[in-house]
Amino acid sequence: MTIPSQYGPVELISPHIDDDAVVRSTPADSGKPLVILLHGLGSHEGDLAGLVPHLPDVFAYASLRGIYRYVQGYAWFEMPVDPQDPASVNASAAALEEWIAAQSGPVAGAIGFSQGGLLSLQLLRRDAHALDFVVNLSGRPFPAPMPGDAALAEVRPPALWGHGGLDPLFDEEAEAQVRDFMGAHTRLEEERRPALGHAVDEVELRALAAFLQRRADHR
Repeated sequence: MTIPSQYGPVELISPHIDDDAVVRSTPADSGKPLVILLHGLGSHEGDLAGLVPHLPDVFAYASLRGIYRYVQGYAWFEMPVDPQDPASVNASAAALEEWIAAQSGPVAGAIGFSQGGLLSLQLLRRDAHALDFVVNLSGRPFPAPMPGDAALAEVRPPALWGHGGLDPLFDEEAEAQVRDFMGAHTRLEEERRPALGHAVDEVELRALAAFLQRRADHR
């Protein structure tokens, strides 16, 4: 993923997830519990789908396209995010909730990169029981408190946070804020790669696969 030096505007395409753009690892009626994949800023549904061959096949995977257009790709909310106004984040969360409710089988969890990581956490902050687990790759929670935070702190679902120590979007203070929030609201597992930037490496990918396998074994 390329880090933009100056963010451009996002444009709402639709308030709904484009089901025709969803990249699935198996047919929708496979009967396997589903894990959704949420890309980062300026990316697309084909991006995180590339992780699927490395992940446990006990789950089905569906990679979704953001509801906002951003340059040549897509986004889940405006950038930079207004720390006092979660409107665009919640628009995407509502679109995801609608899509999840329409699925024929259970949606077990979400894996999100960058913007997608924030959005996966936002789903739980809106409904602590929305997902069994989340994976936040190089993302952070929306900075303002949410009405559902207390409920989430009670439930504390399993969560994996994978991130790089050389990520230009995170300084030590930002890292500490993510760690504090996820530690208080989820059962946090952290995979920090000291020499990694805003990306996912093989070690993180192995940690992700192991985390998912543990979730599958627990089910």
